[in-house]
Amino acid sequence: MTTQLTVSARAHSPFLHGPWFDRLFLFGTVGLALTLGALATMSPAMFTAVVLVDIWLFASPHVIATYTRMAFDKVHIKKHWFLIFCLPPIVLVLVTMVALAYELGGLFTLYFIAQTYHVTRQSFGISRAFRRADPQAVGPDRLSESLIYLFPFWGLLHRCATAPDFFYGYPIHLPTVSPEVSDTAGIAAMLVCAWWAYRQIRQAMTGRLNAGHCLFVASHLLVTAVAYLWVPDITSGWLVVNIWHNLQYLLFVWLQNIRRDTQLSSTSDKRSIDTPGLQSLMTPLKNAGKYLAACLILGAVLYEALSVAGQQLIWLGLPTVFILHFTFNFHHYLVDGVIWKKRKAAA
Repeated sequence: MTTQLTVSARAHSPFLHGPWFDRLFLFGTVGLALTLGALATMSPAMFTAVVLVDIWLFASPHVIATYTRMAFDKVHIKKHWFLIFCLPPIVLVLVTMVALAYELGGLFTLYFIAQTYHVTRQSFGISRAFRRADPQAVGPDRLSESLIYLFPFWGLLHRCATAPDFFYGYPIHLPTVSPEVSDTAGIAAMLVCAWWAYRQIRQAMTGRLNAGHCLFVASHLLVTAVAYLWVPDITSGWLVVNIWHNLQYLLFVWLQNIRRDTQLSSTSDKRSIDTPGLQSLMTPLKNAGKYLAACLILGAVLYEALSVAGQQLIWLGLPTVFILHFTFNFHHYLVDGVIWKKRKAAA
């Protein structure tokens, strides 16, 4: 999710979707990510178990959730036809070129950097959503937005400065960065963080604090610090931020789908519902359990299909399993860069 997520705030309500949803979104996702991350450090077997939980329950379903935003009916498929049908082969060619030129090390390096940017953009968008939900807010909060970018940038420089050789057991070749550069970025980030904290305290004392926005920014800083700065192992750190990102994405897409379907059902124009079959596909989006079940099942099918296809193409002499999985990941990043931008007409 990128800049300016499409969230229509409820009138005179500081919540995204009520207290229960916001508490789950702000505290549940962070708590589960940190808990599973801690469990993963206990033993290699526990690490493998947590990774499998992340892949099957969070990561693959969160990719599927993207397509519930842009391909849930004929109108949206027609609108996003290039993203759905033309962009995947383009991404496949580019990923294959990276694999040919830099092998697995190049793919994992590109993935780690792209994932860092992708997660940061999601946090940027969600912070703006919380900002818009506040009836007292006027315009964007530039200080908070700068901080959202500064901490991951510092974290990425820190990882480059420590120069890890492996990521998930595969080579990674991050750019060479001196510790002095990383430390300078850290000092700048901490100074901005101190100024931001001082401003939050002042707003709280005057009764103007946007608690949801403040807590979300704080959660972003906490998870980033743990994943990139506190946890010494790059893979274990990545696992924490990946779980957090996937959980938030699943929840936020569900919220957006609920709002979209509510808007559709409240209008007399039924052009987006073409057949009873498509109506039945929309219905699960109105129920969290059915929505998550659909994402889980389709995510598992997608993951297995990519793995089987990759194994069948191994005779090409390329890491085809990784190429196919990275293709869908990078396609998901690019699609999010388009479908989550605020438009004059509702998506």
